[in-house]
Amino acid sequence: MDLEDLEDLFDDLEIEGPTPNQLYQMYGVFLQDIARNPIIMNGKQVKFNSNKSKHPICKGKALAFEHIITRESRISGRRDFDRERANKIHWIRPILLNAGDVRIKCFEKTNYKGQNQQYYWFEEKSFVVILREIQSDLFLITAFLVDRIERLKFRRWYEEYGN
Repeated sequence: MDLEDLEDLFDDLEIEGPTPNQLYQMYGVFLQDIARNPIIMNGKQVKFNSNKSKHPICKGKALAFEHIITRESRISGRRDFDRERANKIHWIRPILLNAGDVRIKCFEKTNYKGQNQQYYWFEEKSFVVILREIQSDLFLITAFLVDRIERLKFRRWYEEYGN
């Protein structure tokens, strides 16, 4: 899939959560794009947290999938369904595979735990994929729509990185 072809997966995805059929399709994308067809970045296979989720929507599915379709509430601390994230699950693979495209802003930043993270920010579509280096491995952590405040922060981080 080309970057210019990236559109939402569903026209009718509700804010409260996906239908069983939509969830089936989203998880199918996750399995096809990430689990069954490994992505190689900088000579390393991108891995993901395959532990089983206990989240009501994602129960029994990979924890990485949960982090892609939900967002932690700053109020409750729980992970709630995030329609914008979930509707763009199929963007992860094309963004990573097109990391060399000038439209993908690539930079690294150490998180608050001292772990190095790689950001693949498709600024034009306001979407980012985050990978984390854990020991000698590279893990898919999450992907999400970048809001206006985060956009300013990402722009600053990108410029500080030396781009």
